[in-house]
Amino acid sequence: MSSISLENEDINNVVPEHSCNKIYLLLLRFYFIFFPMYPLLSKFVGTSLWKDGLYIFFCLTGFTVFIKNKFLIWYFLGLFLTILFQIVQGYDYLEYLTWFLMGPPLFLYFRYISAESFKTDLFILIGIMTAGFVFVFFYEIPARDSMFFEISGEKGSSGFFLRGDEVRARFGFVSPMAFSQYSWFIALTVLFNKNVSKIIRIIFIVLMLISIFYCNTRAGIFLTIITIGVYFYTKFNLHKIKIYNFLVIVAISVIVIFKNVISGQTANHDNETLSDGLRMILLLDGIEKSKESFLLGVSGHYFSPRAEDWYDFENSWLSLIVCFGMVGIFLLILLFNKLIFTTNNKYLMFYIIPWMAYSSIFPVLQESNAVFITWFIIAAVLNIDKWNELNGIEPDENEEDNLISETE
Repeated sequence: MSSISLENEDINNVVPEHSCNKIYLLLLRFYFIFFPMYPLLSKFVGTSLWKDGLYIFFCLTGFTVFIKNKFLIWYFLGLFLTILFQIVQGYDYLEYLTWFLMGPPLFLYFRYISAESFKTDLFILIGIMTAGFVFVFFYEIPARDSMFFEISGEKGSSGFFLRGDEVRARFGFVSPMAFSQYSWFIALTVLFNKNVSKIIRIIFIVLMLISIFYCNTRAGIFLTIITIGVYFYTKFNLHKIKIYNFLVIVAISVIVIFKNVISGQTANHDNETLSDGLRMILLLDGIEKSKESFLLGVSGHYFSPRAEDWYDFENSWLSLIVCFGMVGIFLLILLFNKLIFTTNNKYLMFYIIPWMAYSSIFPVLQESNAVFITWFIIAAVLNIDKWNELNGIEPDENEEDNLISETE
C-alpha cells in the first residue's frame, strides 16, 4: 500500500490540501495517543509489538510523502548510509533502526490531522492522564506498587521504581522518568491549544505539575523549572534571535553538566549522587571513544539505551558520534539544526529550549517516549503553519518562520 493510494479528498475530517484514507488517519491518531504510553495498552494486549508494527507500517506507506520533504530526504539518506557503513564493517545488528523509525510517523500525523480532530485527541489524552493522576494517588503511592502495567517481557523488581524509601510513580509509562517527561509535554501541549477552554487547561496543568513532582524524578522537575525560565526569556522577545536560543541551550547544558560533576564527587553517595557520578563517567568515556572511532564508529549495537558494556552515554548526540562516526555527525548536525536554528516560534521555544538542554545529560533519541517528544517538536517545525492552525494561534508577523513552511 503506497501513501499515494491513501489520498482521498472526500474525507472531511482533515485539511483539504492534505487528506488521507479515514482508517489510515485513525491509525495515525491511535499512534499519537498511545505510543508514548504503550505499556498501558500492552498490559491488556499482552505484547508491545503492536507499536513496532505501527511505526514500520507508517514509515513504509508514508515513504512517498517523506521524499517530498527536504529534511526527511536527508534524514533517510543518513539512515541508508548508517546501514551501509554497518554492513561494510561486518556488523549484523540492526535493532538500532527502531529508534530512528519511531518518529517520522508524527510528520504524517501533523500533515493529515485537522484542528477539530487534534482537539478531540487532546481531550482523550486529558482524560487518560487525569485517570492516571487518580491511579497514582489512590493506588500506586498507597500500595507502593509501580509495576501494575508491566507485561511478561518487562518483569523486574518493584524496587527499581523506588528512590530511597519513596515510590516512583509511572502509571502506564515505561518508567517514572518517561511519566514525568510526558506530563511536562502534555501540559504544555494542552496549555498552548486555544481551542480548549481556559478553565480545563488550568485544572489539567495543575494536575500534571503535581504528577511531575510525585514521579520523584529530576527529569520532569528540571524541564518544568527551565520552562518557567523560558516564559521570561520570551517575554523580552529574546527568542527572535536564533543564535541567542542556541547560546541559552549551551549555557544551561554547561551548568547542568557542571552540577552533575560536583554532585557525583560528593562523599555522601546516595542514589542521586551515584547516578550523577556514573553519568559523568559515561560522558567522559564517550568523548574518549569518539576519538578512537571517529570515522566509522563503534557499531549501532551500542546505540540502544540498554546496551551492554556501559556504552550508553546518557547523551544521544554523543551516542550518534560514538556509534556511527561520520554518519552520526551528519545526523547530529541535521537534527540539531532543525531543532534549534530553523524556527523562532515563541510557543515552540517552550519545548525546544528545555528539551535540548535536557538532552545534554539524558537520552532523547533512544527511549520511546523521548523519541516521541523529540519528533513532535521536529514535526511541528516542519509544519509550522499547521502547528499554528491546530492550536488556534495567530501567526506573529514579526516571527519569520510562521510565514514559511518546509517546501514539498
